[in-house]
Amino acid sequence: MIRTLAIPGATLIGLASMVGTGVFAAWSPAYALAGSALLISLLIASSIAALNAFSNGRMARIYPQSGGGYVYGKHCLGTNAALIAGFAFVIGKTASASAAALVIGAYLAPDHSRIVAVLAVLIVLAMNLLGLKYSLAAMTVSVSIVIAIIVSLIVFPRSDESLSASAALTPQPTFFTIVAAAGILFVAFAGYARISVIAGEVKRPRVVIPWAIGISLALVLILYFFVARLLLSVPQTLVSTTPLQSLATVSDYPVLLIQVGVVLAAGSALFALNLGIGRMIFAMAKDGPLPSALAMVVGPRTVPVPAEILTGVVVLVVTIFGGIGLNLAISGIFVLCYYAVVQVSSMTQGGSLIVRWVIPTVGVDCHDIRHWLIGFQCTWKRAWVT
Repeated sequence: MIRTLAIPGATLIGLASMVGTGVFAAWSPAYALAGSALLISLLIASSIAALNAFSNGRMARIYPQSGGGYVYGKHCLGTNAALIAGFAFVIGKTASASAAALVIGAYLAPDHSRIVAVLAVLIVLAMNLLGLKYSLAAMTVSVSIVIAIIVSLIVFPRSDESLSASAALTPQPTFFTIVAAAGILFVAFAGYARISVIAGEVKRPRVVIPWAIGISLALVLILYFFVARLLLSVPQTLVSTTPLQSLATVSDYPVLLIQVGVVLAAGSALFALNLGIGRMIFAMAKDGPLPSALAMVVGPRTVPVPAEILTGVVVLVVTIFGGIGLNLAISGIFVLCYYAVVQVSSMTQGGSLIVRWVIPTVGVDCHDIRHWLIGFQCTWKRAWVT
């Protein structure tokens, strides 16, 4: 594959993967579990994501190849760990992609949501078959508009009447429900892994991938925090399966803009998710666990067409038979399995006992600190050159 992505493009893929399903779909099922403790669940989810992101960045510098956790597990832990990471990623991200498609249907045509979701999957498949260049162009426009819409919703002036509207019964949180809600919200942060999975198409991956992961995760965390605070100020919106649309309704914000934002955000997530799934299938096929025919690339843009087509078919099947909440829960379970392999792989790297076990457990090591602080000045300017 051709290495074409610098920091902006890689960061964009992380943003598109996280914002698409997270900001529009994860709040209601998480609130049903955590209730007024939603921000605590968000803190837990974001902390786990941030700590693991350091390990992802570290491993990407050591093994800058497509496949992410599958590659790390193979080199550091053995074949079984690699297979767990690879299949957990494919299953978890397939569920996330299906959730993104169903979100589009839920917001645009609630009575025909599955039909709309299927059409969305087919459109994204067609775009991805044209190559990464066109997918990135579509994601750039979409994510820019989505972030602008969400920020405008956050700062939109609201009357006291809308904020004091009566709320439905607030769920009573327990330790276990708060943790379960954090698991659902973790899915909303999991998009940074897509950057390491497509490492084979990233320029200077040892520099670009850690920066892209950090930037995209920080931006999304800030965005999610303000959205969560706003939704909790009008808790009746969290009972709806379309909380941001409900918030727009009670705030007299143009609902049409929310619907446009959903379509663009979830569409961007579909692009990024399908890219990641297809590249993981490609990496596993090239390595042996999957049929070698899936490792074939086609055309001057070296698109893994068989892997992309298989991805589209599987996402279609899950979309037809699944649901948003169920898919997010399934995704959370398998994505955590994938990240566990990445984390344990990071623990196996050289250094003292503290460097190998204690520090990687919280997601950072001495090499990370040295690279990001001492190497900032000499790498930043060069990394942005496309």
